[in-house]
Amino acid sequence: MLEASYVLEGLWITLQMWGGAFLLSVVLAIPVAMLRGSKNPLAKFIGALWAWIARGIPPIAWLIIIYFGLSLGIISEVPVLAAMVGLGIVNSAYIGDSIRSGLESVSNGQWEGAASVALTKKDALFRVVLPQAIPVMLASTAAYSITLLKNTAIASIIGANEMVFYAYNAVQVGADPITAFLTIGIVYLLLTVPVGMFARWLGSRAKRGSERVVY
Repeated sequence: MLEASYVLEGLWITLQMWGGAFLLSVVLAIPVAMLRGSKNPLAKFIGALWAWIARGIPPIAWLIIIYFGLSLGIISEVPVLAAMVGLGIVNSAYIGDSIRSGLESVSNGQWEGAASVALTKKDALFRVVLPQAIPVMLASTAAYSITLLKNTAIASIIGANEMVFYAYNAVQVGADPITAFLTIGIVYLLLTVPVGMFARWLGSRAKRGSERVVY
């Protein structure tokens, strides 16, 4: 039987991996978005190359490469950290596209309008463009964050003691596999539904805020 204490311990590790990977992906996504949106061909190529590599290699392969191949004896001691790095790299490509798409969804006319009332580029970005771009960013970023949460399940392959890891071990010592993994599935469902609802709430607030932008 999969004991509740193991579920809770695995849940805590899952949340750590999710939070760490998400923060890393956002940090990496900002320069990726800037590179991909640049008018410089070399910068655009570098950003596109990063996104292509990050998305082209399956997440499970990233974890194995980082844990066994690139750890240099440091990350290999902490599989949870290896999972954060691997999943953060993958997710950075998607969130980078989310940021870039959000900014590109605002027409050039908004920049021109801001310039016409003597706003600097910085002020135009934060007072005019971002309030309109954020709803677009939030919608896709929320979807990617939910996918990221579910992808933490593959970290068990490198020994991260998250929920799937404990469910598998419970099955190995006689627990019913359907019951064990159904329990874990329900926990993931209970996590993803509120996250989706919260993201939609944030998106609606951001959208209302963008409608009140003053030029």
